[in-house]
Amino acid sequence: MKRKVAVAAAAASLLFGSAASQAADALHAKFSFDGVTDCESPPVRGFPFHGEGTGVLSTDRSATLDMDSNVEGKVRLNAKLGGAPMEAPGGSASLHVLGKHTLRAVRDYPNNIIVINMTVRGSACSMTIENRLKPGKHQYTFYNGSGFSYCGRPQITHSECSGY
Repeated sequence: MKRKVAVAAAAASLLFGSAASQAADALHAKFSFDGVTDCESPPVRGFPFHGEGTGVLSTDRSATLDMDSNVEGKVRLNAKLGGAPMEAPGGSASLHVLGKHTLRAVRDYPNNIIVINMTVRGSACSMTIENRLKPGKHQYTFYNGSGFSYCGRPQITHSECSGY
């Protein structure tokens, strides 16, 4: 996973804006996302999920992502370009620096991955969240703090990010 797409998730859910005084050292962003999914186990229809957090991309190409969601709770990821995935409850997570203004957070679960891309240029910020099933899998899995939930495809209903 040397250059991949949350969580978060989100889901990212994601990341970068810069203030004039911080521009030389790092890009900073805050993000939030909301969505809904139907789960078979536990049986829940219309489960709403929410996540929010902050991200920093430094000039040395290191990155940090802090996220809090109603699915996994608080998560902190630290990465450098080319760094290995980190262990996370129920799977792994990684951050990838895709360019001077873009960060990718990847959350890997047994059946699927969530990929969140954030790009910040000045005060403009854009974010995408993609949920992908792994080959041969038919349900999405998410770690819920005590085990896995098995769900249908999550629908992202809102996402936003901004520089700070």
